[in-house]
Amino acid sequence: MDQQDITKQKPIGYWLKRADEVITEHVDLVLSDNGFTRFRWQVLNIVYQAGTITRGNVLETMQAFIDARQLEEILDGFVEEGWLVKSGEGDDAQLMLTEAGKAQRETVFKLQREVRSRAMQGITEQEYATVIDVLERTVSNLE
Repeated sequence: MDQQDITKQKPIGYWLKRADEVITEHVDLVLSDNGFTRFRWQVLNIVYQAGTITRGNVLETMQAFIDARQLEEILDGFVEEGWLVKSGEGDDAQLMLTEAGKAQRETVFKLQREVRSRAMQGITEQEYATVIDVLERTVSNLE
């Protein structure tokens, strides 16, 4: 590879930002018929996987994507839909999905699984694991 080819390559920051943008765009498009966005899906799935979790723990996981106000809007929406039970206030509030919330998660999960399958076409499990490892080390090195 000559010097001219190297300067035409886009840096890792470009690809990280672009990957995040296209993932969000595609997930939002696929899930929109069910009233979901990528971030609503992520919050629903975090609560589902935890069983019971505090609002603060959800915010900690999601803080790279949404702020506290946006999280509260999502959680309030889930409560209004009958998908989430919230007990307590603030970051210590306990969150748990209702049976209707679990059913909604399964519906959206099927669509999300299709998005992930499309995104991972031609990418081996080892390649994926390597990318995750490199990104984790990059973050760790800079933190």
